[in-house]
Amino acid sequence: MIITIDGPAGTGKSTIAKKLSEKLKFSYFDTGALYRSVTYALIKNKIDFEDTQKVSDFLKNDFIYEIKTINEKKYYFVNAEDVTQIIRSNYITENVSKVSSKKYVREKLLSKQRKYAEKNDVVCEGRDIGTVVFSNADVKIYLTAKASIRADRRFKQLIEKHPQDIGTLNKSQILEDIKKRDDQDSNRTISPLKKAKDAYLVDTSNLSIDQVVKKIIKIINKSKKMKFGYRFIKVLSKVILKVFYRFKVYGLENFTKKAAIITSNHVSYLDPPILTAAIKEELHFLARSSLFKVPFFKTILRNLNTHPISFNESNLQTFKTIDRILKRGKKIVIFPEGRRSEEGNISPLLNGVAFLVNLTKTDIIPVYIHGAFEVWGRNRKFPKLFGKISCVFGKSIKYEEFENLERNKKNEYILHRIDNSFNNLKKWCESGFTGPIP
Repeated sequence: MIITIDGPAGTGKSTIAKKLSEKLKFSYFDTGALYRSVTYALIKNKIDFEDTQKVSDFLKNDFIYEIKTINEKKYYFVNAEDVTQIIRSNYITENVSKVSSKKYVREKLLSKQRKYAEKNDVVCEGRDIGTVVFSNADVKIYLTAKASIRADRRFKQLIEKHPQDIGTLNKSQILEDIKKRDDQDSNRTISPLKKAKDAYLVDTSNLSIDQVVKKIIKIINKSKKMKFGYRFIKVLSKVILKVFYRFKVYGLENFTKKAAIITSNHVSYLDPPILTAAIKEELHFLARSSLFKVPFFKTILRNLNTHPISFNESNLQTFKTIDRILKRGKKIVIFPEGRRSEEGNISPLLNGVAFLVNLTKTDIIPVYIHGAFEVWGRNRKFPKLFGKISCVFGKSIKYEEFENLERNKKNEYILHRIDNSFNNLKKWCESGFTGPIP
């Protein structure tokens, strides 16, 4: 899980992010420390910030950045030098925006930040962490506070760290510096400071650190809860399927925890509720846009996190949405046949699913729904009152199988693998649900 904390200087981002990570037992990742460390290294090595080639070469070949936890405290190292204290000095603070505003610097460091978060549950803090670095974060927090209050906090922070400098500190100057920094960060061309559209705004002006942390935890817990509409349909579907259709689920051991595309045969109006009832976690669905024209089904589809799509047309925005959902570790259900089968057989698969797999580089979980056609097939106006329905999860199809294939053969092979899985799962069901699931 990725939680981002954005906001201007002096809102308490670092302190709050650290406390929050401790409460959640997540890793804490201060992206600001990374840019401060780069700034320090460039100054130390007398490299001009404006020299694109020298800066790029240095970051590529000579910049080694490490984060170490010693006695439960974070320490930052640049080329084996402990820079934890020096990167917080006024001189680095005055220059870090000049470095972090460079497009080529941000591009060089972007992969380092994302790679760190891929391996951990993290609380990440920075000024564009939710808008650029982790635009697909699970929860985004944007902290704000009055400039005068932020100046007071900065003044106290500096006195605590450097009591010997109390005679040289000027609170009015600190306030002016903060306003100037806000203006620079908000108006820079590259990765400007701004609130992400889906971020939660938290004003820290009149709140203590602990109060802010508690407020954020409430937001996180709320975001984890399954939507009421989805939960209602899930429970209702499970009860109906169990009571009237002796519903059984097979192969849940093949269901992985990470992000995946679930591909299912499509034989009935009941297919989405069947998959919803079969799986504990909340799913997302893709369905033909024409289904959203039927008021009753439109309501159900919306509550089931369903996104309209036409598999024969360009759906760039939808694909971007799907990519964002998958990057959050969620799962998406696709019916690659595009429409319900006329006779309950497996219809030819459309290219859209192969395109999506290639776009997202995601593993596939094939699913076969057995018995739903007999209960409520395409040609029936109403479902049968009784019957038997089963849902079988096949072995995952890893994207690794396709990534080294020639581009013009990749889509064809993906469709072949899915189709082959469907047919093998169908045979397994028809043979009496016995033996290893293919």
